[in-house]
Amino acid sequence: MQPKWHIAFCNVTYTEYAGVMYRDYYGSPAVALETQLAAAEFAEKRFGVGRFMRPHVDIPSCAFASFLGMSIVSSEEDEIPYLDSSRPAITNVADADRIRIGDPKTDGLMAKRWDAWQYYRAHGYEVGFGGYGGAVISTACEISGNSVLAGFVEDPENARRLLDIVVEAQIALATFDASLRGGEYQGFAYTGDDFSGLLSPAMYREFAIPCYERLHDGQQRRFMHSELLRAEHLRIARDELGITEFHGAGCELLTLQEMYDIMGHDFWTQLTPQEMLELSPAQIDERIKEFAQCGAAYVQLYPGRGTPEHNMDAAIAACRRECPGGPAW
Repeated sequence: MQPKWHIAFCNVTYTEYAGVMYRDYYGSPAVALETQLAAAEFAEKRFGVGRFMRPHVDIPSCAFASFLGMSIVSSEEDEIPYLDSSRPAITNVADADRIRIGDPKTDGLMAKRWDAWQYYRAHGYEVGFGGYGGAVISTACEISGNSVLAGFVEDPENARRLLDIVVEAQIALATFDASLRGGEYQGFAYTGDDFSGLLSPAMYREFAIPCYERLHDGQQRRFMHSELLRAEHLRIARDELGITEFHGAGCELLTLQEMYDIMGHDFWTQLTPQEMLELSPAQIDERIKEFAQCGAAYVQLYPGRGTPEHNMDAAIAACRRECPGGPAW
């Protein structure tokens, strides 16, 4: 096996490398674009890896829940906007039909995504709209104040109705995105749903898998990310959903051996932001060597705020040495 390596740069590193506050980054598409370009230039000059960054519409992940009626808190501190969990859209799954799917051009933070998409396109960047990622269980927990978890046991019919609404909203956004590019919706190649691992394997099979099947319908490639899964969940996803690739980043309840036993080579490993921050260069070297030799197809670095530059140097050098497949740009 000749694993490839990849770096997952995101908002935390864009803003740090460019010296920009989150509120400024998210307050203006012009600032967001300038920040991404400046961060890529810094990453290229300092580490030689600027090609891992590409201009794209970047709005906080809470935008999807706001599209379904959740309120957002925008702090004056240097913090990413977040959901106001004290004010869930509903507190009982019996009220599932109170959830309304918004208009991506006007509702919640999706309206900012629409503004950003128009700005980027007007400046020559052929970006997608995005804003959907298959987080069905996670979103249901967010908009219901986690009451959906009790609903799976006490009121499964309405819990399932809530999930259906979330799936419909995901598909509506994906269809809207496809239409902006002059195409047609063809199903999801990717689902990322961290909270689904909170379900027992039996409930995962009953509630989560049918949702993902609807999203993936029409797609042969079925790429999944979910941090709280255990081995039994992953086997269900492979056998009953037919996932073709698993992004095993931050999966503390799965061992590397379990991921290999279930997925063969079709999985990713990741050096997490916490590890990038706290491990020594020697420990980073050993960790990446372990990843490269575990059977994974990809080894990913995920630097966060405050990652020491000598740790980035060590991680990149180890990837170049231990991953003969080369960089996955």
